[in-house]
Amino acid sequence: MGLMNEKYFSEAKYYEGDCYVADYTEKSSSERGVEISEEPFEDISYFHLKKANNSHIRYIGVNFEEHTAFIRGIQNCECMFVSCMEVSKPWLMMLEMKYCEEDNIEGYVYKAYSQMYDTLAKVEREGVLASGDYRKYFVYSVPEHADRAPFGEFTRTQNDTLRAYEEEGIQMIGNNRMLIATSQYLFECR
Repeated sequence: MGLMNEKYFSEAKYYEGDCYVADYTEKSSSERGVEISEEPFEDISYFHLKKANNSHIRYIGVNFEEHTAFIRGIQNCECMFVSCMEVSKPWLMMLEMKYCEEDNIEGYVYKAYSQMYDTLAKVEREGVLASGDYRKYFVYSVPEHADRAPFGEFTRTQNDTLRAYEEEGIQMIGNNRMLIATSQYLFECR
């Protein structure tokens, strides 16, 4: 798969367990930003990428804030996770997080999915990977409002651009937790 060796993603990391993602930008007045951890955060709400029990799946995580040259000139999302197992159609997940008031959750849906789409388009343009070889998941997370998941269902059905993304085989999900079920499939955690 080679993401670790790509000139753009030298800081990408391999994972074999659960991953947690938080964005400290607002909370820290921009002194900290997006962080990926193998342990839950204790001082901030977060997104959780959970592995199914007894699965032996390796995947790569890319924190785009650690790759500023790559994201220059685009409205980027926070992270990309990619199964690195040798299977016919592994999964690829783009993640965008919004820390916002409950009233703004639906208002950010289009922007969140657009950021993920723009980032994936650049990944393809730069030849990092061909997204057609992957099952694509765009995950919109609103960590402070876990009780409201799924997010963005009503707005998504109303927007022609987002409908076009779905026609391209992109599964759009509004949730704060995803389950790595296999090296080919992710599922929403209920």
